[in-house]
Amino acid sequence: MKMNRRNSIAGLLAAALLSAGMISGCNVVQEGMTAPVRSTPDVGSRTSTETGGGKRELTVVKEGKPPAEQGISVQRIHRIEGANIKKWLSDHELEIEVTTVEKQATATEEAQFSYRQFRYDLETGQRQSIAEQAGASRGEVIKSFLSPDGKYSFIQTWENKYTAVNAIENMATGERREVMVDNYMEVGGWLNNDSYILAAGSREDLGGIWKISLDGTREKIELQDSEVDYFSQFAVGNGKIYYTDNKKRLKSFSPTQARPTLLATNVSTLSLSPDSQRIAVTTTRSSGKEEECLFIYDTSGHVQGLQIGKGDLVSDQSWSPDSSKLAFAVYTEDHGGMNGMYIFDTVSGKVSPLGLSYYPVYPLSWNPSGTRLGITVDDKEKLSVTHIVDFKQ
Repeated sequence: MKMNRRNSIAGLLAAALLSAGMISGCNVVQEGMTAPVRSTPDVGSRTSTETGGGKRELTVVKEGKPPAEQGISVQRIHRIEGANIKKWLSDHELEIEVTTVEKQATATEEAQFSYRQFRYDLETGQRQSIAEQAGASRGEVIKSFLSPDGKYSFIQTWENKYTAVNAIENMATGERREVMVDNYMEVGGWLNNDSYILAAGSREDLGGIWKISLDGTREKIELQDSEVDYFSQFAVGNGKIYYTDNKKRLKSFSPTQARPTLLATNVSTLSLSPDSQRIAVTTTRSSGKEEECLFIYDTSGHVQGLQIGKGDLVSDQSWSPDSSKLAFAVYTEDHGGMNGMYIFDTVSGKVSPLGLSYYPVYPLSWNPSGTRLGITVDDKEKLSVTHIVDFKQ
């Protein structure tokens, strides 16, 4: 991968820093940010006693609370050649798409490929061919977004890249209620268990932001911000809506608060954890060279600890379903810096490399319990290879 960035990178002793926990650097306190603070685990209460004219500190350890496991470790890595992940069906079964070259490229013609879907069992290694998704035979693409309590799903059926039919489905009964909203974007998320927020988009301007109820009715939400033309970054959860404006400033608002609150500046990407308690934020800084840094914020805009990643490009942030781990990729032209895939463990505050210099070409994919992570990379012979990383429990 070629990057149009300068070769010099600030010194990052990755192995030493990773073993120590967090990584320091990019320590510029920006407008709207608080100074980084390192959090420490609760190891008990402390009291002081007077003995021999001096003070002695007594640590009282609370019983029945085993120490948290520090960091993560890999148990096994599965390899699936020529395939990428479509979705997980269970903790050990997934739907994969296998790409096959039907005709090699020539000087005058492009190569021709075929695509087939399989059900793949990681425990047995068996593949079972499956039919295409219902409706996809007409060129439609169906995407679904499950509510936090799992009782409803917001479903978009895309007839083409500009037109989608939206619906709310009751997962218990299978009943669907169509949502009468025209849109050409799939930007949105569940505000809570009862409402889905959709930034519908428009070919002329920002378009409407809609609050959609479980019965399919909709209500337009007002946002008073003249500094946003479209949503390049957008996330929803726990009653709040997060986005970046034209000046790369992270802001939040709610359906009852039209004027947004500034949370951070110089933001390139954001990723809200599934429990809506943390935001992974990539910031960009230019000081003779451009670099990206990854921080963890709370939902009020306060930095949690020091930075956890740094490089020419920090991308593909993906939270585990239980919000305990964050996977991300780093590319640095200077190979003395961070490169490849890393896992941030929220319990210990440690960042751990996955060993090999993976760089994903498809979205990262966690299994439902967060015990496995799928990473698809380019491969010269097999077009693509998917690695399934099993974490020790």
